Amino acid sequence: MVELPPSKAGAPARSTDAQALARFAASLWARLGGSRVGFTAAVCALISTQALFQPSLYEPFVPEAVARAWFDYLGECLLMGVPIMVAVTTVETLAPGRSRLLAVPVVAVALGAGAIVGALALIPYYDLPPESAFDERFVSDVVYWVLIAGGMVLIYAMQRRATAAAAAAHEARVHRVALGKQMLEAQLQVMRAQIEPHFLFNTLANVKRLAQTDGPASLAMLDNLTRYLQAALPRMRDEHTTLGQEADLVQAYLEVLRIRMGPRLRFEIDVPAGLRGERFPPMLLLTLIENAVKHGLDPSPQGGTIALRAERTTGGFVVRVADNGMGFGHAVSGGSGVGLANSRARLAALYGEAASLELAANDPSGVIATVRIPGGARAEHGERESAAMPEG
Repeated sequence: MVELPPSKAGAPARSTDAQALARFAASLWARLGGSRVGFTAAVCALISTQALFQPSLYEPFVPEAVARAWFDYLGECLLMGVPIMVAVTTVETLAPGRSRLLAVPVVAVALGAGAIVGALALIPYYDLPPESAFDERFVSDVVYWVLIAGGMVLIYAMQRRATAAAAAAHEARVHRVALGKQMLEAQLQVMRAQIEPHFLFNTLANVKRLAQTDGPASLAMLDNLTRYLQAALPRMRDEHTTLGQEADLVQAYLEVLRIRMGPRLRFEIDVPAGLRGERFPPMLLLTLIENAVKHGLDPSPQGGTIALRAERTTGGFVVRVADNGMGFGHAVSGGSGVGLANSRARLAALYGEAASLELAANDPSGVIATVRIPGGARAEHGERESAAMPEG
């Protein structure tokens, strides 16, 4: 094995030290930045204005002397402030994760070291004799600037702590909203898992019964069920859908129910072509339609009509589901209201207060459910509009 000469062997260590020093210098320069330099300059300019309030300057009033006194004191402030700022920034760069118990004494040492360097720089600045170093005036200048800089550092630390607390609170709010949305989506999945088998089993049971009593009606129900599944299955697990897709799903669903309910169920669907591409929460329309059938039309001996209509508004669009069934407080079948509560919660998670779901009494009977969706953002993926199904 050939050994490297001492100069070569020591090169990697020296190179590593140089790289570490370069990284430290880059980090220090990044922390100094323009904001801290500008803040230090602004504070020094503010403090230096006290030179203008010395009565002795105005007894033999000479503008040049007043200006010279101010600039001299501005230079003194900068000579003291810049070393203090660099010292504190250096400590922050060397030990960014230091505990709070050690932060105060370490920063105090940095303040004192920066103030001593600045006070030493004032000796040639004012042409003072070398023996004036560390005399009474020197010590008083150091203490004076340590107190001023300490106050500035304290204000900066409190401001940064408040900013960090505000950022943490905002992140927590964002996390809560995201978690709430995930919970709502999970509830939606559960609701789908409950609705889909129940509807399918009931429909298949009706097909079986009609096959024994009314062959053409059973074929019509089976055909409508196929159309419903063709509309529902491809989008059953989608997080986003369009108003046109949801209207097609509702149309297929009502066609299936009309075979079972016969003339007791009538429906109208009016969704303009310009609104079919608008994004819409999945399953929300179907929930409203199911409520209208279950609590409005099914309990009524004569049934009724369901009307689904959408229209553009200034701030977005509105979808209304109206029925002329039993109405509020008259339906025999009870409900827990979970579907409507989930729908409102989903709208709030997706759009905030800009969206709403409201229920109102219809005239002369029944209920109107109004969904307001803000904005006009269309679905991200293109949709080929299928031919409109014949309305019931």
